Amino acid sequence: MDKLSECHSTGRETLMDKIVAKNEGRISGKTAFSAMKSGDAAATEVVEDYIDYLACGLTNILRIFQPDVLSIGGGICNEGDNLLVPLKKKIDEMLHLPDYAKKTEIKIAEMGNDAGIIGAATLGM
Repeated sequence: MDKLSECHSTGRETLMDKIVAKNEGRISGKTAFSAMKSGDAAATEVVEDYIDYLACGLTNILRIFQPDVLSIGGGICNEGDNLLVPLKKKIDEMLHLPDYAKKTEIKIAEMGNDAGIIGAATLGM
């Protein structure tokens, strides 16, 4: 929302406006990714910032817990390689490979956006 407000106040055009209008005012991670795929510079900045923040958080998790596998779920995981490739690159940079000995496999959750709800349902069984 901040990037949209910034674009509005500076007169900068962004495809995110059209996507938000088409979705009746709803904004999600998909909004920025969709606009970025069409070459929108403002959306690209949003996605790059998102990946930077996500990589920072995941890097901390990797350093603390050193898991063998880290699965990413939720709606944003539907972006596949548009998310995973730059995310892995950024995490590798933050981990200072090859100094970091453990190489965690980072992948999209097999159940994608449904992983959380399926996990919650199995707890009730």
